[in-house]
Amino acid sequence: MASNLHYIRFVWGVMMMWFKRAATAIAATAGLSAATLAFAPAALAYGPSYCNSSTCTLWGSPSPSYEIFEMPRFTPISMRCWTDNAWWDGTNRWFYVDTIYGRDWVNANQVSNQTRVGHC
Repeated sequence: MASNLHYIRFVWGVMMMWFKRAATAIAATAGLSAATLAFAPAALAYGPSYCNSSTCTLWGSPSPSYEIFEMPRFTPISMRCWTDNAWWDGTNRWFYVDTIYGRDWVNANQVSNQTRVGHC
C-alpha cells in the first residue's frame, strides 16, 4: 500500500511539473503576441491591400484602354492615390498603385483591404 502511495505522489508531482511548464510557455507566448500587436503599425495590424479577383489588370491609365499586365489573385498592392474616370467593372474609381509588377492603375473593385489615400 505504501509503494502505491509513493507512486501516486510521484506521478502527481510529474504531472504538476509538466502543467506548470506548459502554463508558463502558454503565458509567455500570449504575452509576446500581445506585445507584438501592441507595437505593430496600423497597416501591419490589418494587412496590406491585395488583388481580390482571379486576376487583376494593371492599366496604363485610369480607364480600360491600355492593358499592361494581368497579376494573380492575392498579389500585394500598395495604394498611392485615387481618381474617378472611366466606368469599368461597376465603378469609375481607380487607384494608382505599386506592385511587384510595376506602378500603374487598378480598378477599385479589384482591390481588397483598401487603405485611405489621397486624390491624385
